[in-house]
Amino acid sequence: MVKRDKIFWHEAHVEALELELYEYKDILEFDGEYRLSKEALRVDVLVIKKTKDVQIEKNIGKLFKGHNLFEYKSESDSFSTWDYHKILGYAFLHAAFKKIPLSDITMSVSLTIFPREAVAFLQNECGLTIHDNGDGIYYVEGSAVSMQILESKRLDEDENLFLHNLRSNLSADDVQKTLRTYEKRKPLDSKSPFWDRIVKANYNSFMEAMSMFSDDLKELFLEGAEVNGWFTDRDEKLINEGIAQGVTQGIAQGVTQGIAQGVTQGITQGVNKVLELIKSGVDPDEAARRVTCECNDILELDSEHRIK
Repeated sequence: MVKRDKIFWHEAHVEALELELYEYKDILEFDGEYRLSKEALRVDVLVIKKTKDVQIEKNIGKLFKGHNLFEYKSESDSFSTWDYHKILGYAFLHAAFKKIPLSDITMSVSLTIFPREAVAFLQNECGLTIHDNGDGIYYVEGSAVSMQILESKRLDEDENLFLHNLRSNLSADDVQKTLRTYEKRKPLDSKSPFWDRIVKANYNSFMEAMSMFSDDLKELFLEGAEVNGWFTDRDEKLINEGIAQGVTQGIAQGVTQGIAQGVTQGITQGVNKVLELIKSGVDPDEAARRVTCECNDILELDSEHRIK
């Protein structure tokens, strides 16, 4: 079992918010790790509504006003009463620094673990009312600043796929569905923080899903693997061997199909075979031997054909 480093989700959360609210990309401006002052005071995300007279109909954005602060908690982190005081303080500081009314600011807490103790504190000690809007969205009524709590695991999977799937227990089908929806909203980038965290947190599911990707997607994610260091040494060895053997196979096929086309097809086939071997748990040396033997057989058959 390969030991993985802690996953830092915050950059991915910024991108997930952009994806959730992509219909309003022309009127919303996202600023991750926004500095509230010259000192080290930062809110996780500031979402500025640039056009005041447009109502956001997206479920997580219906509360939005001019300036919207987001506090994000990773899947293993809880939201405490102190966190409430902190984000409320951020709202007051932002109002003071930008000289805007508190009535034009909202606070959103995006998390996985429902903050039962913090909610009890808000209700019993602060006299606030928590209104359940359904599907993991809660409005905190009575606070000096309008506030909502987003419980990601309860958010509607179709309506809020990217926030809902910002976690580490995705299935291969979840990965595929997320990827298909992602591509409809923005071009896939191998440097995407969203996908970097998804792959690192869901390595086995991603590898299973990758065997079903298109050739272009496989190439893009292989590039991402090199940039972000996604693959283990064992899997990287398999993939590299598969690509190398695929080139050899492609050259053999290229005698009759055209070298360029044959090499491209060979690389694709080599990668596909390697990914299949990864899924089945074949030893790297045995995997290399099998692919090598198959390539040699192709070369021998082609050589015999040309002699005839």
